[in-house]
Amino acid sequence: MWFSRLALSAICVAGSFLALSASGVRAASEQSPLRPAVDEAPSSRHEPVLRAGLLTVEASREFRLDGSLGEAFWATADSIPDLVEIEPDEGGVPQGRTVIRVLANPEEILIGVKCFDPDPKGIVAYSKARDAELDEEDHVLIVLDTFGDQRSGYVFAVNPNGSRFDGLVTAQGDDVNSNWDAIWDAAATPDPTGWSAEIRLPIKSLRFKRGLTRWGFNVERRLQRLQETSRWSGAKRDFQIFQTSQAGALVDLPTFDLGLGLTLRPGLVGGPKRPFPKAKLDFARDISFDANQLLGPNLAAVMTINTDFGETEADARQTNLTRFDVLFPEKRAFFLEGADIFEFGSGLDVDGATVIPFFSRTIGLYTPEGEDEGTVVPLRGGGKLQGRIGNTNVGALAVATDRVKSFGVPKTEMGAVRIRQNVLSESSLGVIGTFGDPLNRTRSWLGGADFTYRTSQFQEDKNLIVSAELPGLNKDDIRVEIQNDSLVLQGERKREWNEEKGGVHRSERSYGARVTVPQLDDE
Repeated sequence: MWFSRLALSAICVAGSFLALSASGVRAASEQSPLRPAVDEAPSSRHEPVLRAGLLTVEASREFRLDGSLGEAFWATADSIPDLVEIEPDEGGVPQGRTVIRVLANPEEILIGVKCFDPDPKGIVAYSKARDAELDEEDHVLIVLDTFGDQRSGYVFAVNPNGSRFDGLVTAQGDDVNSNWDAIWDAAATPDPTGWSAEIRLPIKSLRFKRGLTRWGFNVERRLQRLQETSRWSGAKRDFQIFQTSQAGALVDLPTFDLGLGLTLRPGLVGGPKRPFPKAKLDFARDISFDANQLLGPNLAAVMTINTDFGETEADARQTNLTRFDVLFPEKRAFFLEGADIFEFGSGLDVDGATVIPFFSRTIGLYTPEGEDEGTVVPLRGGGKLQGRIGNTNVGALAVATDRVKSFGVPKTEMGAVRIRQNVLSESSLGVIGTFGDPLNRTRSWLGGADFTYRTSQFQEDKNLIVSAELPGLNKDDIRVEIQNDSLVLQGERKREWNEEKGGVHRSERSYGARVTVPQLDDE
């Protein structure tokens, strides 16, 4: 039985791999190698534009990342001369002027930011750690929409101390997955007029649409002492900086070079140990291997054998005062890459959701029912395909876990497939399927479908989301949600449903609705 499941999952992943690879090859062959694909047409709304300057190879080699913006090429690049104030005076002129410049070559992107401050001695900056929450201190935040689809994006932020924050745009701008980490660097330095920062983004750390020379781009600055927030594009309180549908445009980008696109990571953990005095030395060793192959700028295949999660950050301790288990966020790199593709519905909040069709933390980790402490379940191997082909988002995952005798956990196989099609300007239609569970129980599978209508032009300048979800392909499993900037309507009908179907469910049979009117800030 287990062999047939593994074979079936391997065939599914391999079939998707071959089909998508063939599509990518055909698409590439239809385009001239010297001529990029035609950019998507800009939206009808007013969209500010910034031109990326050309960074020569010689200048890149001589560039020193120190945050000072002292190199001559910064002065000649096109710039954003200032931002528009959002808080406290929407549409006003910020007291802290901000200037942004962008340079690019086939291998990297440089972003330079100059932050003027009327009182530089009052700059608020205390964080120095990676991925620190920078909301309550001075910082600059950059958003890149590298696919031009106004749905996804990357987030990078830096404060005056050089503390870096990065994440993936999720739920089409409603949230950010800060557990995602990329290889990039930044430096910041103070000066008599304020502070400045330089950001260096290697192209190999990003996924993007081939031949697209126009990316979505937005910048936001926080001047904490004055409680002032300013933004380049979409400078209204109704919109979040992470909504790439409101981003400006970064144009004149070069054709980027990904090289071979192959990353190999062999690993060896071992050492001698003596169980008791005068015993012979016992040499323990554990070998792992990971491989990541880019099939194009927006599609990747990942393979792992005897996976080692030793570099994964430990979970923060939490106090649980509810009857439900705490659902800790995913922090393992193998599952984080492309995690936004597996999102279901309008972007489920893990802490408040009642149904989560696919929750990767159930793979490789097992906690007995009613217990607080669990155990790591070794991953014998796995494969993953993730990326975008045109307007279709595709993710496929298959893993095999090992036996843990002390907890009664058998060998098993688990997997998931997710396909989401972008429709209209900001909406999507998709399906999801999962199989297997940690205890290898029979009939452990799930199939579901979802549709999300989303627009940021409701009543000209408001957000509207209408989402319908069938997480179990059953007439008794349905969830409908309507949101805009001042109202949330939710209705759901659920039958009894449990984790054996491949996800997480937190309630029994229920029928109900919820209306929420967010409290508006005082003017």
